[in-house]
Amino acid sequence: MPTSRGKPSEAPDSRVVPELAPSFPTAPAPLPEELRALQSPKPLFLELSLPLRTRVMKPRANIALLLLSLLLPCAAASAQELQANVRVLTDALPPEHRYDVATLEQDLQLYLTTQRFGDAPWEHLPIPTELTVILTGRSGSLYSARLVLQMAVPLPNGPSPVLQLTDDQWSFSYSRGAFLSYQPLRYDPLLSLIDFYVLLGIGLVADSYTEHGGTGYYRTACQIGQLAAAQRVPGFERFVNPGEFSRMLLCTELLDPSFLPLRRFLWRYHNDVLKRLPLDRSEALQTLDSLLSELSAFKARLAQPSVALQFLFNAKYRELIELLSGVATPELILRLRSLDPKHGTEYERLLGR
Repeated sequence: MPTSRGKPSEAPDSRVVPELAPSFPTAPAPLPEELRALQSPKPLFLELSLPLRTRVMKPRANIALLLLSLLLPCAAASAQELQANVRVLTDALPPEHRYDVATLEQDLQLYLTTQRFGDAPWEHLPIPTELTVILTGRSGSLYSARLVLQMAVPLPNGPSPVLQLTDDQWSFSYSRGAFLSYQPLRYDPLLSLIDFYVLLGIGLVADSYTEHGGTGYYRTACQIGQLAAAQRVPGFERFVNPGEFSRMLLCTELLDPSFLPLRRFLWRYHNDVLKRLPLDRSEALQTLDSLLSELSAFKARLAQPSVALQFLFNAKYRELIELLSGVATPELILRLRSLDPKHGTEYERLLGR
């Protein structure tokens, strides 16, 4: 059962850290074999496996449908933010330990689909969310686990990923059939890491709908991070050595005023590029080229590489490759490699041919 979380302290100063190493929480590709084998037969992210062109509607035949779809968020306002699908994989545990966590999947499913993470009712379509918990071991009453999370913006021409990560620095205790409740002012080893990343994901989706719309969610995520840091929870360190990752740096960057250009890119990308694709593909791609130029200028102003920028590209790089396939110029490929060196080989291999 969740324990008491103390009053949050002041948020730390925003910092920028060196480029992420391959071992850091990142896009879950490829997923572990056991995860691929046990995925839902009808995952919420089914459409993301289709080519982007397949998901783009024909302009003239579907303008009425598109306009109707744009109105759906207002008509389908929901108090709860998530349309979640939860998987808990226990293959790595001895059979005698699996009984104790047999209800964890249904408990987390109920938790994510009934809790409201913001102060106000959610006024958009529910956010497609895939959470997979891979239990990797047990020591006493503590379970070690890997968290795999995917979240996307629901758009008329298909969901667009905003957060895709894997994080294996996680341990918690769990009692069979526990009642789970959202308490952001209390640190809980099981729920706080999930809450932290879910809040960041909701914030990214809110930023996609409204300029700077995710600020409240980022603040709550940072509050949870502060509570974890105060208890010296691994992964929530406030200060790290060059080249190391801390979850705190991700949320503090997203709240840093100097990172507003990154958040504005997210907003314009979804509204002026993806939503415009069915109506005027050429104009949408020209806008994307301009936005990537602005993002390059933003990165050039940073003293050191950004955690938030890398997380954005971890979620978006496959979509960008599909979007720009056949139209990318050498200059654009070079710009993408500069913005996202981690996936530079993929840009060159898939866009340069």
